[in-house]
Amino acid sequence: MGNTGQGLLKTEEYETRIKTLETEARLVTDKLVREEFEIAELKKGLRLAETELSIYREIDSITYEMIDVKAMLDRIMDLVVKTMDADAGTLYRFTDNGELVFEVVKGPVAEKLQGEKMKVCEGIAGWVARTEMPYVANEVVRDPLWNREFSNKAGYAPQDILGIPLKTKRGILGVVEVLNKREGEPFEKRDLDILNALSLRIATILEKTKFFIELDRHAKQFAILTEIGTLLNSTLDQKVVRNMALEAITRLMNAEAGSLLLVDNEKKELYFEVALGEKGDRVKEIRLKIGEGIAGWVAEHGEPLLIPDVRKDSRFYRLADEKTDFVTRNMVCVPIKVKDKTIGVLEAINRLDGVFTEDDVKLFQMFSNQVAIALDNARLYEEMRDTFLGVAEALAEAIEKRDPYTGGHTKRVVNYSLAAAKYLNLSQREIELLRLSAILHDIGKVGIEDKILRKPGRLDDEETKVMKMHPTFGVDIMQHIKQLKDLIPGMKYHHERSDGNGYPDGLKGKEIPIIASIIAVADTFDAMTTDRSYRTRLPHHIAIDEIKKEAGAQFEREVALAFVKAFEAGEIET
Repeated sequence: MGNTGQGLLKTEEYETRIKTLETEARLVTDKLVREEFEIAELKKGLRLAETELSIYREIDSITYEMIDVKAMLDRIMDLVVKTMDADAGTLYRFTDNGELVFEVVKGPVAEKLQGEKMKVCEGIAGWVARTEMPYVANEVVRDPLWNREFSNKAGYAPQDILGIPLKTKRGILGVVEVLNKREGEPFEKRDLDILNALSLRIATILEKTKFFIELDRHAKQFAILTEIGTLLNSTLDQKVVRNMALEAITRLMNAEAGSLLLVDNEKKELYFEVALGEKGDRVKEIRLKIGEGIAGWVAEHGEPLLIPDVRKDSRFYRLADEKTDFVTRNMVCVPIKVKDKTIGVLEAINRLDGVFTEDDVKLFQMFSNQVAIALDNARLYEEMRDTFLGVAEALAEAIEKRDPYTGGHTKRVVNYSLAAAKYLNLSQREIELLRLSAILHDIGKVGIEDKILRKPGRLDDEETKVMKMHPTFGVDIMQHIKQLKDLIPGMKYHHERSDGNGYPDGLKGKEIPIIASIIAVADTFDAMTTDRSYRTRLPHHIAIDEIKKEAGAQFEREVALAFVKAFEAGEIET
């Protein structure tokens, strides 16, 4: 009995001890589980802190001089997906025209979705952007907001989605989404808190980069504006100004197309003054009444218009698109004004990256002011030039009236000279100087007495000597007019010969200004092919043979051959 009692006592002690040990084991196990959980939480916290720190470093690295936004956002989304233990992720950028662009896509279908766009009214990301609130979708395929179009396109249907708006005090910038936790668990409140914390940092990056990108865009625009202004003011040819203006529109405004319409005051219409290519010829057939279409409205009211969607604007004139097979989506249209009077309209059509903004309107108006100044300067110059040409032609005609045998001589010499110039690769300025020099080439004859100028027969030696003074007399007249000094060489030396036997200075070959050489051939051809008091005119073919024979002797060879080419092309008309 004693042994049995002692055995029972020991059994109870053992059981008590076992229970104590089991309790202690459970406590240790619970402690280990808690510690492991705490360690896991600490690891998550550390990973989040490291991610936030990395994003802060990205923010600090943003400078005006060095911005690679795409690479930066790509790195950030790698960090976000890793921190959230997600299978995939997307960063959407919100555009000015209300679209969400798949800016950065991570995961198995990244290549299929990168760069795609969707309306802000579509999908879970659209809802987040529209409401500026986060959204958690478990069992996505059953979610009413899920956009099945992109799921089918990519061949990928996520199980869970967590979306957070990227916003600052200035408004919504985009949306960040993560898809499918790797452990297969649904997203929960803690995940929402983590992504929300990260989204604040990402939004800061987007805002900062957007500021610098806009700053860079404006700097480039003003540089282009300055360059274009310099080009516009480098010419006084209205046609060149108009062509430059049209070519500059697409570059300055980042637009698909542009147009320049001018006002026809007599008909009260707008017409396409500049239009390039085959489609441009079709556009030139179109004329708008003042007040008709968007351009007509701008011309009538003298105010700019910003049209985000032309299809929704009743003023849109669809015939231009129909004639050219062009599709106009959006445009900005501004008046061209000179002294508060609208003389035309500029249009920038279809911005290449979104829609035009009010900033674009202001920029386009500045450009329009430059075009207006350049066009007005060119118009004033052309009016002054035409006035001077008229005076010069009248003076030349008055001189011709003193000699009954030289009627129409000046006009023919001008026409012959310009015809030959087409084959001599002259600049536009040289052609203009040639025209004026040819008009005034005989102005020095005003100093020749009538008895010599109107003599019915050949001149004697003394009279010839006096007649040869007319280029010098011309110089004496022209040198008092500073603005006409560039005309003196063509007028003074048009009786020089390539062999050096001409007058007044006996110049040879290339010493003779090319303008004078051209006038010399034209003057001689006209003298040979018109009646004079001492002989009758020569047939044209004989006169041309004479010019060919004298090429390199009386005439500069290159100029003589150019004149012959013009004659053979039928451009020497008498």
